[in-house]
Amino acid sequence: MKPLRHLTLAILLMGQVFVAARAQKPIQNLIDTEKQFAAFTSTHSIKEGFLRFLDSTGVVFNQGKVINGIDFYQKAPAQSPILFWEPSFSVISSSGDLGVNTGPYTVRATPKDSVIARGNFSSIWQKNNAGEFKLLIDLGNSYTETHAPVLKVNEITLPQSFSNANYHEIMALEEAINQAITSQGWHSLSPYVHPSAHFNLSGKSPVIAQKRVLEELSRLSNQATLKALSGGLSKAGDFAYVYGIVTHSNKTSSYLRVWIKDKNDWKLILLTLD
Repeated sequence: MKPLRHLTLAILLMGQVFVAARAQKPIQNLIDTEKQFAAFTSTHSIKEGFLRFLDSTGVVFNQGKVINGIDFYQKAPAQSPILFWEPSFSVISSSGDLGVNTGPYTVRATPKDSVIARGNFSSIWQKNNAGEFKLLIDLGNSYTETHAPVLKVNEITLPQSFSNANYHEIMALEEAINQAITSQGWHSLSPYVHPSAHFNLSGKSPVIAQKRVLEELSRLSNQATLKALSGGLSKAGDFAYVYGIVTHSNKTSSYLRVWIKDKNDWKLILLTLD
């Protein structure tokens, strides 16, 4: 009976390992995919990295224009500067199908050269039918300050689903807010700012947490017109993203907003302006 007992124990242990592997948190999968993307790109090229990780419907932005990412990178040169980035903040839907990462990036001509550009990236990821996260949206803002080292990734896994939420609801909210910003200024966003909000604004290092975000909103110029173009909603109805264009002082750029349901209210967890 002793060998049988050992065999039974071995089977149980194997089962526990299998369950543990399957039980990896979706947010860890989201973070790991971002890190794999960065690692692959750092040893290959920006073109190869994006073509490998982009969804077929994924988009990138160029001077206020929205471009299919696959089309854009297929036409990109094979050789490119060295781009490195890492997530510092990650949010995922309770359904595990839609999430966002943001964090610092740097650009170098070669791995041995000094940094020639830096900023923050914001990326929206969606899980496909094969269970793999694919990149839907990539938008970055640039700044000159040296960012602090990323010691850990701050994570939010949303706790519950909302069956009554729908895509038209979030787009209606976007339209109302954009009209308010045009007529009354950026402080119109104030009632919607989540306590853990991250704002990535053009020319500025990240503004993090509600108090600092509200202070920054009061300083932003009122002269801006925004138009939402498209977006998406998680299966759980608790996570939404919207991207669009911003016209400011005769300059057109892009924006990305990420919304999460807090109790029964939509709150802004991320805003990126390029």
